[in-house]
Amino acid sequence: MVVLAMRNLFRNTRRTLITVLAITFGLAMVHLTITLQTGSYADLIRTGVSSMAGHVVVQAKGYQEEKDGDLVLTRTAEISQRLAKAFPEGTIAPRLVLGGLITSPRGSVGAAVSGIDGAAEAKLQEIDEHVVQGTWLTGDARGIVIGRDMADALQVGFGDKVVYMGQHGGATEVSSRLFRVIGIFRMGNADLDGFVAFVDLPAAQEAFGQPDVANQVTVHLPDPNRSPAAAAEARTLLADIDGIEVLDWKQALPELFALIEVDKTSGDVMLFLLGAIVAMGALNTVLMAALERTREFGVMLALGLRPQQLARLILTEGLLLGLMGAGLGLVVGTALSWPLVHYGLDYSAYMGDTYETAGVVLSSVIKGRFNPLRMTTYTIAATFMTAAAAIYPAVQVARLQPVEAMRHT
Repeated sequence: MVVLAMRNLFRNTRRTLITVLAITFGLAMVHLTITLQTGSYADLIRTGVSSMAGHVVVQAKGYQEEKDGDLVLTRTAEISQRLAKAFPEGTIAPRLVLGGLITSPRGSVGAAVSGIDGAAEAKLQEIDEHVVQGTWLTGDARGIVIGRDMADALQVGFGDKVVYMGQHGGATEVSSRLFRVIGIFRMGNADLDGFVAFVDLPAAQEAFGQPDVANQVTVHLPDPNRSPAAAAEARTLLADIDGIEVLDWKQALPELFALIEVDKTSGDVMLFLLGAIVAMGALNTVLMAALERTREFGVMLALGLRPQQLARLILTEGLLLGLMGAGLGLVVGTALSWPLVHYGLDYSAYMGDTYETAGVVLSSVIKGRFNPLRMTTYTIAATFMTAAAAIYPAVQVARLQPVEAMRHT
């Protein structure tokens, strides 16, 4: 049956090859899209989770909804130690964000001052690589790292002094603290470069007016897929501490997760439509091949071949067509995707060095990532859809009457 089906397909070699190439091209574009999508999502999750949350986020109850800087965790050091012991492969990063005013002798700007562990954040955000003047945080209690736009607005440079002023923790008076600019960074994003500054966590706690506090203690894991299980483990671990909530990254960043899911769903719809168009081409090929052989089928039926066997022959032709197109599509798609995975797609000429999505600053060089599961799924789906396209011709052939079929010209 397989040999006979293959012979039938290549009776009209040109038509069969055009159909196989159409399936190959369509599936290759699907694989290319999947690779680019997967890489974009991975970069978005990695950067968003690293800078805005964590794979596990421990924070004061109510902070997720209100984002009130005065909602802080106490016993931060103890929480960090417990999490470090439970997740030795992870990076623990406590964060305290202060909203206030930074002034210099020549200007003032509103700012969000992030109190962080400089060494931990350098591993997570790679922000130290964007320091264009001076150094990253070194543990200096009076050191501050500011953005390029903020430095321009304050008219300060490396080594100059600035003063942070803010009112926190229910205090009735504004507190102030003197810092010296030890570094200036440039991310290529106006909000970050003009509004965000970084200091070491103890300095931020002193400005807040309470020791051992943080808005969040975050855990960053090598495998993001462990996030839900790790969050559940952390809830059990910290169950004796009141007034906290423990979230995984999807709960901590619901807008980012929703954006990815919506984009993935819309992409799947477009890819399905592309597959349907390719399947229509396969239907046309199999149907034309069947119609051209109507008289031949009549003779075969008259000689004793059963209608079910004829139908099975047509279905085999559709399956072989799908296997050839899907197999070549997987090979060609993988080959076309390889440069995306290793070198990336550079949009810097159109976007600059970075661009922003859902509040996350991403590199304009987008690298792809192979997704074996989705690629295999779509390859099988392409084969199935092509084989399914042969069902209608097979049914029509099974209904043929020998005498009427032999009269067909």
